[in-house]
Amino acid sequence: MASTTIAKMDLDALLKDSSKSPLTILEYIHDHKLHEPAIVLKLGIPLRKANLAPSQLLSVLEQIIIAALHQKKIELASETLTQIKASTGANSLRYRKLLALCLESAGDFEASLGIYNDMLSDNKSNVYALKRKYAILRSQLKDLEARECLNDYLEQNASDAPAWVEMAKSCFEQGDYKGAAFCYEEIVLSSPMDTGVHCTLGELYVTIGGKDNYVLARKHFAQCLELEKGCIRAMFGLVSATESYLDLMECQLSSSGSGKKRGKDSCWDEQDVELVRDLKAYGVEHLIKSYKGTNMSGLVETILSNSEN
Repeated sequence: MASTTIAKMDLDALLKDSSKSPLTILEYIHDHKLHEPAIVLKLGIPLRKANLAPSQLLSVLEQIIIAALHQKKIELASETLTQIKASTGANSLRYRKLLALCLESAGDFEASLGIYNDMLSDNKSNVYALKRKYAILRSQLKDLEARECLNDYLEQNASDAPAWVEMAKSCFEQGDYKGAAFCYEEIVLSSPMDTGVHCTLGELYVTIGGKDNYVLARKHFAQCLELEKGCIRAMFGLVSATESYLDLMECQLSSSGSGKKRGKDSCWDEQDVELVRDLKAYGVEHLIKSYKGTNMSGLVETILSNSEN
């Protein structure tokens, strides 16, 4: 975000500098991935007939098409696309990519999907085609096909954290909490200091349930509290994870006829159970202190006192 702001400030300076050519400014916009369709059209259209190197001209024409689509100037995009076709031929990757975008803009999703599928048959690692195919399938609410497409992308781009976030969102929508947890385990690798990621992962493990998952949940809530002391969300999560752990233990011991007996033959380690009790007490105490003096104090105390019963 900061780098984009700086880039836009530099663009303003370039626009005011009469010594900078339109081509230089367009190249700057392209290199810094700035969304400035009005400026691109203003500077780019006069260059359509300019005597530029072939590679420079094609780059300018591509910028014009994308900007025209953003501005809903379909006729201009179509005319410029025809110019690219005359230069590169109908089978060039650049032309097919831009044709598919124009078809998308016109609402002809089946035709654009056909082009992206052809591009993927030529090269299954075509990142651009995979992303556009996913976007179309997602917009058409074809969730299973979209998820399969995104999975194909992630198999080849496993370090793309935003894509894992998108996959997690898809898993959430389909009630696949184990899949969402897997996604967030990948996300936490790229954002180990993000408290929101740790909290979400902890909440997922509590939702999935089971002794091992409750242990994982409390670890992530504890990590969140290590990074952001007093985080209310993590504190509630810690209480929930520890309470669920203790409830499960009591339920299993009761059903096995073991009563409250725990020992070396039990799967419930005495030291771990005591640690869980201490963590729960810690969370309850700090939540009560956090809400003391607020209009939520009574409600929070009631909820937490019920969890202790």
